[in-house]
Amino acid sequence: MQAKWFSGITIPLEFHASAIRAGKERFRSFSPTDRALLLAELYGLLADEESPHLVAFATAIDVSAVSTPTQALGDAFEDICQQFDTFLARGFARGTRNKGLLIIDRSSYSEPLYRDLISRFRSTGTRYGYLHNIVDAPLFTESHYTRFMQLADLVSWAAFRYHESNDPLYLAHIFPRFDRSRPQAAPPDGFRHISARVPVCTCAARH
Repeated sequence: MQAKWFSGITIPLEFHASAIRAGKERFRSFSPTDRALLLAELYGLLADEESPHLVAFATAIDVSAVSTPTQALGDAFEDICQQFDTFLARGFARGTRNKGLLIIDRSSYSEPLYRDLISRFRSTGTRYGYLHNIVDAPLFTESHYTRFMQLADLVSWAAFRYHESNDPLYLAHIFPRFDRSRPQAAPPDGFRHISARVPVCTCAARH
């Protein structure tokens, strides 16, 4: 993908969905048509992979369900961890005895919060129960070091656009990739929306 769009540049470049769509950073010289095409190709990479090679998870938190940004981060992270642990537990029951590793984008603001949360989950569990299938120590890294973090950014940005701007374009590419406990589970288990609003919204996520 980089060789196609940035021929001659051999050092790894970051592909962030928000920067591409807005025409920022190294994508400033791209026309709107080219930016849309690049995003479609990137989301196509995710769409073309199937379980068990790629399984997606995303959790959106409505402002009605939290009182602070820190709570929003913590509640969303807790939900994602539980989803991931449940996915691994299903695999374990089928004989796939894998442990999961959390890889988290490094940030001077959020890293201490994540470390505190993981310590709490390890000692007292989450609100859903203990995490039995995720290794104790997460890996903190910067997104420009790994394409996997950039792929995760595509997933989170698609979920953000869907919930924040009522834009299903990017989510539609990857919706089949979200975790499902059963092949026809709908909404998918891996696409969650936590809200305290009444009545519950009619979005495509599980509530």
